Amino acid sequence: MLIRTNTVEPLVIACDESGNDGENNLKGNSSVFVHASVAISTEAAQELMDEVRARTRSMTVELKSKTLLQPRNQAVAQWLLEHPELTDRCSLLYVHKQFFTVSKLFDSTAEEVAHAFGEDMYGNGAALSAATILFFAGPGAFGPQWFALLDAFEAFLRSATADIARRRLDELVTRFLDILTTSESPVRDFLEMAFTGVQHLEGLSRLQLGEGIAERLRTADPLLAALGGTVNEWKIRSGRPIALVHDDAKELTPARVERLKDAIQHPERVAASMAGTGADVTDIRLVDSKADPRVQVADLLAGLGRAVAEGLLAGKPHQLLPGLEPMQSRFSIWPMPDHVHPQNARATANESRQLLVGDQ
Repeated sequence: MLIRTNTVEPLVIACDESGNDGENNLKGNSSVFVHASVAISTEAAQELMDEVRARTRSMTVELKSKTLLQPRNQAVAQWLLEHPELTDRCSLLYVHKQFFTVSKLFDSTAEEVAHAFGEDMYGNGAALSAATILFFAGPGAFGPQWFALLDAFEAFLRSATADIARRRLDELVTRFLDILTTSESPVRDFLEMAFTGVQHLEGLSRLQLGEGIAERLRTADPLLAALGGTVNEWKIRSGRPIALVHDDAKELTPARVERLKDAIQHPERVAASMAGTGADVTDIRLVDSKADPRVQVADLLAGLGRAVAEGLLAGKPHQLLPGLEPMQSRFSIWPMPDHVHPQNARATANESRQLLVGDQ
């Protein structure tokens, strides 16, 4: 683990991702998004990439994880994961896209209602617990109606115009009512909590469409959520300001980068319980991955992590899993069965908050 220091020199983190389908979380090419980050020097990263190329005999300009995932190169992948240069100097933040969507649905509705009445569902763990219950119990309790509801919610968020958004919001309300008027499952109560906050989606839609702001929000894009988690992970590890070097991504426009930096630095604007947990982001610089070996290493790790996570969801544990587990970020957005119990969800939220507050 990196040692805390009193210096104000920012810690430079190089990042890349795998499984990026933008806001198409439910029907994209991947069910998992992985954001990888490394805190290593350019020289060390170049040596790692040179050695990986030599061991795989790869001459491609942009070496990808699919090369390392070939059976004949599994030993090379294992070598990379176990390399001392990466020990405690890399992080993989996993996002389960369907769980991310369920959480977004609850946060955008029920949590907004609670916030209006002065309840902090983030701080007390209720939001995480409710989303976890819906994720695990929704399919069995509601069947195809559940997936139709999630599809309608995602379609609403991705609306291209205000007229389309209004029609899709009506469709979402219909999907809610389909379940609420036919189901007798106890899980129905959690969905009813979400339904009480549907009116808040109108305001969210305006932001999603970019009305009154510099550029439309992308609240359903895992990349933006993962960047915040990555910064917080390295803040906890180092106690230092963070500077990000990231592979160029069209989603990371100057306006979104500035909004993201502000959200990371002032999380109390979302939840009062997060006061004092902001992180100092000094820079987010986009680069061509082919020109930065640190980003290339992050790209390999992200690809390996996604392949192993996809296999795990399919019931096929991968032999690289033990090497990847120590790299998992505590800010991964992943459904944990223990979090169906509010006290466990609250404990997780409190632990993260205490670590973020640190010595402030």
